[in-house]
Amino acid sequence: MKIAPVVLAGGVLVALAACTSPNTDSSTVVEIDGKAESAAEFVNAGCTRTGDSITIGSGSVQTARGIGAMLTEGNPPTVSSLFIATGGNVMTVLNTPVGQVGSAKASKAGNRYTITGEARAANLSTKKFRVEITCS
Repeated sequence: MKIAPVVLAGGVLVALAACTSPNTDSSTVVEIDGKAESAAEFVNAGCTRTGDSITIGSGSVQTARGIGAMLTEGNPPTVSSLFIATGGNVMTVLNTPVGQVGSAKASKAGNRYTITGEARAANLSTKKFRVEITCS
C-alpha cells in the first residue's frame, strides 16, 4: 500500500508545475459524487504541452485544494493520471502499464478539457468525479 504517498506527491507536483502561469480566463469545474466544489478554490489554471503530452493543473496551496492531470493528446485524449484534493479528501486515478487505480475518460472541445470517471480516495472508497478546465 505504498503507492498512495507516491501518487499523492506526484499529483501535488503535477498540479503545482502546471500552475506556474495563471489563466484567469478559465472557469474550472470540479464535481465529486455530483456535488460541485467551490470554483474559487480551483484557481490559477495552467497547462503545459510537451510533444503529445499535456499536464493540467489548477489549485490553491492556501486551501489545500487542487487538481492535476496528465493526458496524451488524441481523439479522444487519454488520461494517464489524475489527482484531486478537496481540502479533506484526496483522490487519484492512475493508468499505467504497471497498474490501474480508478478510471477516467477525457474529451476536448477547443481548448476545454472534460475529464470524468471514478477516482480512488485516500480511505480506499471510490468517488465519481467530473473536471472541466480550459487551457490557453
